[in-house]
Amino acid sequence: YYNKQWQEAQAALVDLIQQENPPEPPKPERDRLAAFQLLATMYIKYIQIFRKLEQSYDQLVHPQKRRVVRHCLDGVMGRIVELKHEMMNLEFSEYHYFDDVLSDLKLTPNDVEIPIPKYFINERLKNLKEREKLLGQVLARIGPPDQDRDKEEVRMPWEQAIRIIQIHERARQGRLRAKFMREIRQQENREKQAQSQGAPTLDPDVAATRIQKVWKGFAQRRRTKKEREDEMIFIGM
Repeated sequence: YYNKQWQEAQAALVDLIQQENPPEPPKPERDRLAAFQLLATMYIKYIQIFRKLEQSYDQLVHPQKRRVVRHCLDGVMGRIVELKHEMMNLEFSEYHYFDDVLSDLKLTPNDVEIPIPKYFINERLKNLKEREKLLGQVLARIGPPDQDRDKEEVRMPWEQAIRIIQIHERARQGRLRAKFMREIRQQENREKQAQSQGAPTLDPDVAATRIQKVWKGFAQRRRTKKEREDEMIFIGM
């Protein structure tokens, strides 16, 4: 099965290379959208080839075949990176939308996901194990973290936790009420001062604007208070 998949990928790669290098050089594409569609089509096709080659390389056992597939795989990955940079330079963005191209090729977004080649991990397995061993030695030398002690310090009964939250919530509401009453007293003082000094007659438009402003503020505060009370009822406070 994987030999056949490798052959299919190799045939698709040859066709794609012939499309990219025709006997007669094509004229430069002036339409930005058409140029992007062309690059996106090749990009997706190369991803399809890469996925097949990666699966074949992971499953093949013959050393010489693996060497040939690995050579093709490295070249395909390099071409994918080149096409990605060309699309970025064309669209000035790292993110691209392939909906139209995927629809034309009868593919889904999952078909263009680029998996991490398994040989990346397998070939670095020794280095990863040495790094893990070194990290374990460092952690053993500096001693275990005080996670258990921290966990013991933050443990408390549910009733106590709820009571602390209620206390802080009541304190917050008290501060809001105190601020609201302070603003009311300040407003009353300003009105008394204006009455004693004889407030000038306001223009009707200015007066209407100020009334609207005060009313909107009052309505918003009342709506916020109602929503807060509903929330407290919902959480049982």
